Amino acid sequence: MVKKFRLDEFGYEVVLNKYAQQADGAVWFQQGGTVVLATVVSAPSPEFPGFLPLTIDYREQFAAAGKIPGGYFKREGKFTDKEVLTGRLIDRAIRPLFPENYFHQIQGLATVYSVDKEHSPHISALVGMSLALTISKIPFMGPVGAIEVARVNGEWIFNPTYSQSLASDVKIIVAGTAEGICMVEGCTNEISEEQFVDILFRAHEKIKKQVAWQEEIAREVHVPKEAIEDLAQWNEWKEKIKSFLTLDKVSAIFMTDKIKRDETMEKLHDEMKKHFEAAATEEKMSMSVIDYIYDSVLKEKITSHIFETGKRIDERGFDQVRKISVEVGLLPFTHGSALFTRGRTQVLASVTMGGGQDEQKIEDLMGNTIEKSFMLHYNFPPFSAGDVRPMRGPGRREVGHGYLAASALHFILPTKEQFPYTVRVVADVLESDGSTSMGTVCSSVMALMNAGVPIRKMVSGTAMGLLRSSTGTFQALTDISGTEDAYGLMDFKVAGTADGITAIQMDIKYKGGLPRSVFEKALEQAKRGRLHILGEMQKVMTAPNPTLSDLVPKIVTFKVETDKIGAIIGTGGKVIREIIEKTGTMIDIEGDGTVKIFGGPEAKIDEAVNWVKLLGGLIDRGSIYRGKIRRIADFGIFVELVPGQDGLVHISMIPREKQRNLSQEYPIDSDVMVEVIDYDPVTGRIRLRMVDQ
Repeated sequence: MVKKFRLDEFGYEVVLNKYAQQADGAVWFQQGGTVVLATVVSAPSPEFPGFLPLTIDYREQFAAAGKIPGGYFKREGKFTDKEVLTGRLIDRAIRPLFPENYFHQIQGLATVYSVDKEHSPHISALVGMSLALTISKIPFMGPVGAIEVARVNGEWIFNPTYSQSLASDVKIIVAGTAEGICMVEGCTNEISEEQFVDILFRAHEKIKKQVAWQEEIAREVHVPKEAIEDLAQWNEWKEKIKSFLTLDKVSAIFMTDKIKRDETMEKLHDEMKKHFEAAATEEKMSMSVIDYIYDSVLKEKITSHIFETGKRIDERGFDQVRKISVEVGLLPFTHGSALFTRGRTQVLASVTMGGGQDEQKIEDLMGNTIEKSFMLHYNFPPFSAGDVRPMRGPGRREVGHGYLAASALHFILPTKEQFPYTVRVVADVLESDGSTSMGTVCSSVMALMNAGVPIRKMVSGTAMGLLRSSTGTFQALTDISGTEDAYGLMDFKVAGTADGITAIQMDIKYKGGLPRSVFEKALEQAKRGRLHILGEMQKVMTAPNPTLSDLVPKIVTFKVETDKIGAIIGTGGKVIREIIEKTGTMIDIEGDGTVKIFGGPEAKIDEAVNWVKLLGGLIDRGSIYRGKIRRIADFGIFVELVPGQDGLVHISMIPREKQRNLSQEYPIDSDVMVEVIDYDPVTGRIRLRMVDQ
């Protein structure tokens, strides 16, 4: 029987038992005119995967907005960056909420089938996916709610409309269960840690209402959850491995050198496999299952030892940042470059500047064409982690980390009016041992300053972890390493200036809910770490270079009357193409008459500027031009200043001795230097006089 449910406070309406009924869970989720179908399906894994094989995808149909896709094939192709980022957002919110010994394959798909101009579909997709899992047989430990928070003209708005979100200088997405917050992602204009924590808990109060609504629906639908198999006496093997991992074995892992530590951990793992080889064979126990249990127990043992000794696995203090070094300008033929090294994490960033034609143009589902004049592309080659794997296009990690780093810099970049260049940063991870995304933020800032991009303030970032002792004590860790990233209760990355947060990303694995005091202390510790890193960066540079490199193409910007744009472009673009071809420049003309002429060292910038200004009516008395004689009349000589624009040298401006035989004195197509002595903007007539060459 078809069931409908509403949550009026949020404008949600869902339909169950009508669509996609062969899925384990399917929710037709509507908010205004925006409709998302969220589906989940599970299946037993053919063999033990060693991790939760959860796949979450988000898809936007162009038909949802009444559009036909561009391109040759006229159908949706590979996932866009926005689709990848939204899929990651949903995944990060729900992934921690499955039992540790549940390993069935799970596929979730959120498809946007209709979109209005008011309600963005990403929050609907997340809440709809949570509800689909909640009403399915899958043992999901949710449900999860989600809230977007914006700030417009100083006013905080929860669940903003699309237009409000565009106008906001803060965009934070918060997801959580009834017990606490489980995922946060945000881009902000230097808000304080106190403001941020306050917003989290105000959002959580609204999330609780979404969760209660989903629980009410689940009770009415009442789908029994499938039982979880006890994979080869899971708890029994946990106890065996706990007995094997004695204090001396665990303490031997704690050392400063990462390479030696990795070797020690590998030897301990090999020793464990040999120790349990006979028992595993006798009990027909898969070693892959034993490996998984071993990893989880080792994390518990390491955490306990950290609390007992007050030292982390690399023997640092809880708030200690690893050694930092910064170099700038090390790539001689780029427009700007920097190398940022923190411990065994190293990121090389390079900056390239271009013109308006280099902007990335993206048509979104809401009907807007977004022109991106700043791009940050993150690469994670296999050698950075000592791996061997095929090189393919950017994956979810690359897209997600690049987006986070770009968000951190969003509000400190100059406007187009202040700096008309298109800027691209490429960040290559050369070595990885924790938080390459925050390393990317730091290296990118230094590379931008080295290039002379007039950023408003410097930004740094640090990755934080959170541990919980057996007695319930929480401890934040500053600048976590790759090993620490795996066993913490919370992984959060905070970037910002000396004055406030510019980007944050939190993934909270603790299912019990964290008290406000934990967030406050962790964020205060993160701020101290961020300021320390900023201080190390400022030892190298404190402000952008005052001038651009000679390698950077030059941009000249000016404005013409809008009614002159057609003359500059010409029929079918003929004139502007000729200017570009003959001068080796790129030219952008905006609807308000703003002209940007862009060219490298070999381009004839001055010629292009003169050409466009003449066609645009920007003709000043006294300006000197090199022109070509095109026609001789009884009353004077017509000189072509640029193709499509002539001026007249009146006969009275020519010496008497040369007037008798103009054609011989001034041959057709010969070059002459002329000066503008008068210009009539109404008729477009230009009066010239000859200038001695």
